[in-house]
Amino acid sequence: MNFRTTIIMALIFVLGLAAVLLVNKRDEKKAETTEIEGKLLNIDKNKVNEIKLQPADIHIVKDGETWKIVSPVETEGDKSSIDGLINMFDWVKVERVVSSDPADYTDFGLVPGYGKMIISSDSTTDTLYVGDKNPTGSFVFARRSGSADVFVTTTSLQTNIEKKLFDLRNKKVLSFETNDVKELLLNTKRVKINLAKTGSVWNMTFPGDYKADNAEVNKITSRLNSENVKEFVDETPVNLQKYGLLNPAVKVELFLGENKAKKTLLIGRADGDKYFAKDESRNPVFLVDSAFVNIFNISVFDLRNKDVADFEPTSADRLELNYSGMTVVCEKDTADNWFVVAPDSGKAQNFKISSIIRQVSGLKVEEFVTDSPGSLGTYGLSRPEVTCKIYNNDQLLTELLLGKEKNDKIYVKTTDVKSVYLVKKDIIEELKPKLEDILEVKQQETSIGTEN
Repeated sequence: MNFRTTIIMALIFVLGLAAVLLVNKRDEKKAETTEIEGKLLNIDKNKVNEIKLQPADIHIVKDGETWKIVSPVETEGDKSSIDGLINMFDWVKVERVVSSDPADYTDFGLVPGYGKMIISSDSTTDTLYVGDKNPTGSFVFARRSGSADVFVTTTSLQTNIEKKLFDLRNKKVLSFETNDVKELLLNTKRVKINLAKTGSVWNMTFPGDYKADNAEVNKITSRLNSENVKEFVDETPVNLQKYGLLNPAVKVELFLGENKAKKTLLIGRADGDKYFAKDESRNPVFLVDSAFVNIFNISVFDLRNKDVADFEPTSADRLELNYSGMTVVCEKDTADNWFVVAPDSGKAQNFKISSIIRQVSGLKVEEFVTDSPGSLGTYGLSRPEVTCKIYNNDQLLTELLLGKEKNDKIYVKTTDVKSVYLVKKDIIEELKPKLEDILEVKQQETSIGTEN
């Protein structure tokens, strides 16, 4: 092959490649144009700042990062619902055009039409009109401003245009972030309880200074955060008395963040299986479900921390049990094996010792007897039936005293607090083990052989 032939072939290859690229680019442009033409509206959803819906006469405007409804009432919008309305334009498309003659609008239910949406962004305003469903009911007829075309599209367009005020407004009973709650004040016909949080730990400050049950308090704040209004009954109430809200059955106050911003929920009288309620910072009176109201039917006992001892069982490395005139001492080595060191010595059954420690760690109060006992002798605690001490690196983790029995319970206390409790009496059998039940079988056999 000579040089001239090579040049010609190279030129043909370059021209062919250019032709292919041109065709591909033209096809890509055509596909892009088709996609844009197929869209219901070619809008940038991030720039949408105003929406109007008919026939509900709803007017929504964007205020910074939030949505506000300004008509038919002024209220906060529900961000997820309104964003869902706008996100519809990412996937709802024109399926096919069925007419371009305005004289046909009546045939498709577009005069006057079932509804319309006016949607505005920074630079444009578009209007969508929705009419009848097609004969199969799987599509809906619609048109848009600036075009005579009538097209069919998904019925989701009709569903979104015909949304009601309730669908798009903020339905939160109280709007707040659970992590921001620093104080919770609960006032009911039965009880008044004040709680304060330090870090992630809740404490009761009224009617006494007690540790609170974190899980139970967090259940309340989580439910307050997630609960939605069932129905709005009065947008501008002039007489709260008729709803039982002047002297509410339940009043919940939350203090949020470092500035202690206040949120207050009032719950009034029952209305069937629901209750009238009101967020004190907003106008409307609304209804909440009775199951939600029932979470406030609680007592001080329900919200107090019911752990008798507060320590991590895996941290224990020494156990002392004193009962029936005998002291049993067990220690854990660096390989996490337990040994009896008094009154006998030998390898202990790990699961037995671990079980005792877990039982103490998991011991729950069945009844708070008193926080200021006059005499421990009254409860059999001045000369306890059992004393249990648990250590970590010679530091006392807890010292538990077991006293008299009362019915199916037994009086207990720990030496680091004054309070006396009642717990299930099963614990006393756990804390009075026989020595042979603790030692490993080999050790028992060795002891028996030695005796013989």
